[in-house]
Amino acid sequence: MGKVYYREQKYICGRDYETAPYMEVDLYPVTYRQHKASRRAKRKEATTLAQQTYNDNRAKRYHVQLVNTNFKQGDFSWTGTYDDAHLPDPEDTERADRDWGNYIKKLYRWCDKNGVERPKWVMATEYSTKQEDGTFVGRHHHHAIIQKTEGLTRDVLENLWCDRNGKRMGLTRCDYLDVDHGSVESLVRYISKNRRCARSWRQSRGLEKPKTPKPNDSKWSRKKIDDASTLYIDDAAYWERQYPGYTLNRVETKVSDSGMRHTTVILRRAECWHGGDYRERTKRRKVA
Repeated sequence: MGKVYYREQKYICGRDYETAPYMEVDLYPVTYRQHKASRRAKRKEATTLAQQTYNDNRAKRYHVQLVNTNFKQGDFSWTGTYDDAHLPDPEDTERADRDWGNYIKKLYRWCDKNGVERPKWVMATEYSTKQEDGTFVGRHHHHAIIQKTEGLTRDVLENLWCDRNGKRMGLTRCDYLDVDHGSVESLVRYISKNRRCARSWRQSRGLEKPKTPKPNDSKWSRKKIDDASTLYIDDAAYWERQYPGYTLNRVETKVSDSGMRHTTVILRRAECWHGGDYRERTKRRKVA
């Protein structure tokens, strides 16, 4: 097999390491050829690993990273359902998709009319699912995360879920996004339930992608990764020493059939989620 290196690849979900509110770190083995690859090739590999939608877990991770890069505590978590009069036929997924498209058009028109900045958004439609016996379970409905721009309210987002005659199409619920309690992961779970839902993911233009800086192939050894992923897997202080400025959310690790370990470290910068800019808050503390 030849010499094996152990790579640290960061996924920075924000402006930079010092201010990003969320970061994931992958620790995994690479071959000598991968180690010697050009910087451009390494960055391309990191992006490809995150975006390979044929792998459900990686697709889910990329969407979580994308949301954490573009949305923050206090943005909106929106759900739209159908009453019986407006519910598309179980197999009519195109109609469900059109309904979301019309909703966004109405939202943009409202924003333009009222001088409100158009928000960024991501969404997933959960369709009725056909069973092996030919019957359908579930009802079409939509889930979205929508940016809170100045002047945009929960009432506006709920009231715009209506047909061309202004009649509500079903129940809607709009809450403030609570990142600390899994709102992001909950939304993405709807994408990865089955292949039909996976293809229903849509997003507004101009979303910022997670940053994948140059990987580090010298910081970690096999023994260090094995120890960190077993002896210190729940030791927040250990991981926070490795990545100063962040607080540990959790560590996930798995070992392949060949005995190689892949560990993922998930971290948050608590100050950013609870309001304010981390660097400004730190600066004020130093002045005080």
